[in-house]
Amino acid sequence: MLCSLLALLLGTLLAQTIQQWPAVRVQPVGSPLSLKCTVKGTSSPTLFWYRQAAGGPLQLLFYSVGINDTVSEEPLNLSASRPEDGQFILRSEKLLLSHSAFYLCAWSITLSRAGPPSVQKPHCLLSPSHPPLELSLRGWVDDICDWVSDC
Repeated sequence: MLCSLLALLLGTLLAQTIQQWPAVRVQPVGSPLSLKCTVKGTSSPTLFWYRQAAGGPLQLLFYSVGINDTVSEEPLNLSASRPEDGQFILRSEKLLLSHSAFYLCAWSITLSRAGPPSVQKPHCLLSPSHPPLELSLRGWVDDICDWVSDC
């Protein structure tokens, strides 16, 4: 039974996807903008919007732990909404030149169970042996791959 449960959990985890639309968008200053993030294959994910200006660090803009529950970290004249469980939308009514950046949607899953409080294992990215890294726009994919192989 344990093997069946493990196989079921692994199958569920492998079927999850995230999509950011549009993947690439270039718009003139002063125009409105809407970026949509959709997560499928899981329920109640925590969703995040990040921003990285050229040469700058990755910056958390918004996160959401549930429908209509959005927390603003550094809004920069942007807004975010979560109208559905697996959907997170980033908007600007009027783009500014300072909005020029790479925008990234991300998600994480929080598992819950009945019983005594759980203990969360520190994520390898935040452990003392793996201090947080500042990502560069050019090398962010390489950095993520390195993080995964270190875990």
